[in-house]
Amino acid sequence: MKFDREVHEAYQQANALAMRCQAKAVKNKLPTSPVALNTLIDNNEISCRQDLGVIDIPTNLIAGVAEATEKSILYTKELLPVSTPHSEYADAWRDIYLQYFRGGGVAGQIQCHEYLGKFYIIDGLKRASVVKFLKKPTISAHVIRMMPNKTGARAVQLYYDFLFQFRLTGMYQLQFTQEGFFEKFQKALGKESGEKWTDDDRCRFFAVWCIVEDAFRKSYEECLHITAADALVVLLEKYSFEQIANMQSWILPRVFQSFWKELYALSFPDVSVKADRFYSRKLLQTA
Repeated sequence: MKFDREVHEAYQQANALAMRCQAKAVKNKLPTSPVALNTLIDNNEISCRQDLGVIDIPTNLIAGVAEATEKSILYTKELLPVSTPHSEYADAWRDIYLQYFRGGGVAGQIQCHEYLGKFYIIDGLKRASVVKFLKKPTISAHVIRMMPNKTGARAVQLYYDFLFQFRLTGMYQLQFTQEGFFEKFQKALGKESGEKWTDDDRCRFFAVWCIVEDAFRKSYEECLHITAADALVVLLEKYSFEQIANMQSWILPRVFQSFWKELYALSFPDVSVKADRFYSRKLLQTA
């Protein structure tokens, strides 16, 4: 009975969040369902496909679905379920949630395409929805990488830079918008620019990454056009990995605030830093 109550309450919470997200999207004249990759690119923009096998992918990099289907419209763009609590689809969502609630995790893996460092689901929407609702950092996925044609587009150039560093780190989390930042990051880690990471390097990275990404997402993600990895490189110009890892979560927003001008300049290189007062106040209010 306790399991049943907890599971039903979880779906009601997820569904209520979905309704709020849909209402906000409608108000702002934005799409209410997940973005479909096949509406963003044509096949002639892809040079080849690479089967990466089954890997753990960051759930915050799930950007939508491979193609819009009857199933995909049952979710918001945040992958929250919109079906009524008494529907068969809600029952299926609750069954998957119950697996997690009992500590068994989600059986099998989702299938998805990866394009420019983001993931678009082919199969496994319910599993991805549950895992994202539970705020789990990763999910097991069979990934097909869609390699873009080499063009002069900045996004494509940055992606090919990312592929070089991915071969060294194996980390999808580490994505930069600034040229040369990976080299700076390697130096802060005590490594040469082309040196591969060890398991110890990944442990050091995650000790810092979890708290930095969370603080950046809550404080800056909506107002700056850079990534948490960019922001981490800026912090590493003053602090070591170990110093950041030992910071309490409530301190980091204030640390970010002290670097506001540097972060703003990265995001808007052609704009004078004069809007910092508004966001500095915002950060202080949320810190």
